[in-house]
Amino acid sequence: MKIRRLPVGAVVLSLLAVVLSGLLWWTGTPARAAFAPTVALIPVSGSVSGQPESVRFSGQARVSSELVLDTSRTRPPHPPSVILIIDLSGVAGTGSSSEARYTVGGDGTPVFRQLASADTVEITFPFTRGTTMSVSSAGMSSVRSGVVTFALSFDTNTGAITSGTASIASPAFPY
Repeated sequence: MKIRRLPVGAVVLSLLAVVLSGLLWWTGTPARAAFAPTVALIPVSGSVSGQPESVRFSGQARVSSELVLDTSRTRPPHPPSVILIIDLSGVAGTGSSSEARYTVGGDGTPVFRQLASADTVEITFPFTRGTTMSVSSAGMSSVRSGVVTFALSFDTNTGAITSGTASIASPAFPY
């Protein structure tokens, strides 16, 4: 009885083809296609009431917008989204009675939203008296909260912010 053997070269070539096709399948289309972020400077103003004094805020928020397309599902496709990074480090406050400076925290707050031509985004941010955002010897009781509401317009093709305004107010926490 005669046994036929495959040539070693054919076996290696077949194995190489299987490995390469597996790599191509595994690295195929990315599940998330992201685009370069765009940055908009949004004017911010408003007041937060409370003790020991009300605080008037003004400045510019730096809002980065990145269009995200999820290509992992084609039917029905996921709608386009944007990742917003909101930096409030360009916003500062002044005490209404003491004229003391107040510093805002919340530099780099990420927000994920479905892309629309217009959207309203609201975030809560911390602030404290002084020139740096830190907890003083008074502890966490020295840190207060405010709410900033952004009214943003987007280019629905690129995810870029085309215009925006922002206002600051006191938080309406439920009791």
